Amino acid sequence: MKKNFKTLAVGLVVALSLSACANNTPSDNPSSNLGSNSGSNLATDVAVNPFEKFPEPIEVAIGRGIDPTYKYEGEDTAENNLYTRWLKDSYNIVIKHEWEASVADYGQKVSLAIGSNDLPDAMLVNETQLRQMVKADQLADLTEVYNKFGTDRLKQIYESNPGLLEGVTFDGKLYALPETTLPSAPLTWIRKDWLDKLGLEAPKTLEDLEKIAKAFIDNKMGGDKTLGIVGTQQGGSLYSTFLTSGDHFMNFSPVFFSNNAYPGIWVKDKDGNAVYGSTTAETRESLTKLRDWYASGILDKEIGLRKSTQEVITSGQAGIFFGPWWTPYNLTDSIKNDPNANWRPYIAPVDDAGKFNSNQATGSSYIVVKKNYKHPEAVIKMINIHVSEKEESYKTAVGKELTSQEIPLFLIMGLGDQLEYAVKSTQKVLTGEMKLEDVDKLNYGFAYELASHVKNVKTEPFDNYDIQYWDQQKDPDFFTHLYSHLNGGSTFVDADINYVKSLATAQTKTMQTKWTNLKKIEDETFLKIIMGSAPIEEFDAFVEKWNEQGGDQITKEVNELK
Repeated sequence: MKKNFKTLAVGLVVALSLSACANNTPSDNPSSNLGSNSGSNLATDVAVNPFEKFPEPIEVAIGRGIDPTYKYEGEDTAENNLYTRWLKDSYNIVIKHEWEASVADYGQKVSLAIGSNDLPDAMLVNETQLRQMVKADQLADLTEVYNKFGTDRLKQIYESNPGLLEGVTFDGKLYALPETTLPSAPLTWIRKDWLDKLGLEAPKTLEDLEKIAKAFIDNKMGGDKTLGIVGTQQGGSLYSTFLTSGDHFMNFSPVFFSNNAYPGIWVKDKDGNAVYGSTTAETRESLTKLRDWYASGILDKEIGLRKSTQEVITSGQAGIFFGPWWTPYNLTDSIKNDPNANWRPYIAPVDDAGKFNSNQATGSSYIVVKKNYKHPEAVIKMINIHVSEKEESYKTAVGKELTSQEIPLFLIMGLGDQLEYAVKSTQKVLTGEMKLEDVDKLNYGFAYELASHVKNVKTEPFDNYDIQYWDQQKDPDFFTHLYSHLNGGSTFVDADINYVKSLATAQTKTMQTKWTNLKKIEDETFLKIIMGSAPIEEFDAFVEKWNEQGGDQITKEVNELK
């Protein structure tokens, strides 16, 4: 779970919340007004049971990303496991792998399939790839099959996430099914037990963080090798970008955001034109701050070099880092090693106007179906299964929760307000403001599960989430879930966040050939500046080089998108 939260922990949370839901919720889904030219031979006037077993086996050949380190049970594989066998037995859906690629090579494999027009029946793609396939007329129009076979529950989920279906609808035709994204913004996580021992106040600004980090180091709160602010490890990034996740786990995005800098995404300049955030004066200023922190020892000296930042957190050396609300899922070993490790999140640092800024995460994965594939309804049915328990759920059938490595075409799917509802309903059940039976189990199954377990692990005072007011042993599995939701989740949902969304969310034409090199130049230059091996003036040379080597043309293309 700690190694891959997005596919495991978030998948677990969402799968639990959704698989506990029945499929009898009415929906006035706006997608029903989409065009109906799907190219299939579906009889739209015949009622269908979206969970009915197909009379004959239907094969779905997919392209699949495989984690080579993942351990399957016995002789099981990604193609043949508890889940795929259950899918065949229960629904006559037969999963075949037309090709496999490692997770690291998956994107390249998808691009090769697109370029050669040799596509599997279905696969997961990113937004850039989706747009390439739409332009090349390679995809099935899913409008009619979605309207006909999609359950009310599936449509309700998309309706609660405004704009998602509109973003994959081109010329009135639905060409993909997007994942839903849990809301996110980077919080500052600090050892509050260290703050309390030193009598320090909670941080608000960058200057506050600087003072706290220095105090931790000077007082050797984590021993002789105490680290101040830790983050980006070997192979990691300094911040999320418009092409990557917005989770911000273990990077330095908040330092930039507090200076109103948005590196890695496309924003508007003072004249309303698109500009790449990594080339702005605000980003230069932020790099100067990080450079000063590094030189003074406040920033981890092994930034970008350390094999695992997680290790120094677990060992108790580190006291400050940045991460999203679900960060406690990655703190279990730290707390196990030191039950007094009181990791608490803070809405900090804020900018000069007191605003808490973040860039806005967007969906990164989409299910697409090859044009002229004969049974797109099989793909819709596979998604229906995950968001409804009208029929027997796979967990009941196979006896355990599974991960994205066993489940083909795995997407994170959930109602748009599921986190807020889970946090608020659990708080109210804990304090007696709400009865457990009044929690909406139908639409928020995991919220009901949280509320069912909260009194096992949360002790009084109920509104204080410091680690000493939790029973970590009585219900250890749900301790982690509840500590994440009530500690990180409550701080996040109560925050007033100024979100800035990228003007571009996919690669333009020139990016497809130039972006890899431009991003390499950016990453190398910024890290050198922070570590002091290049002067801050190197930023100006980077901007000039970036523009000369394709940035000017790319900026022109992004402006044309507006």
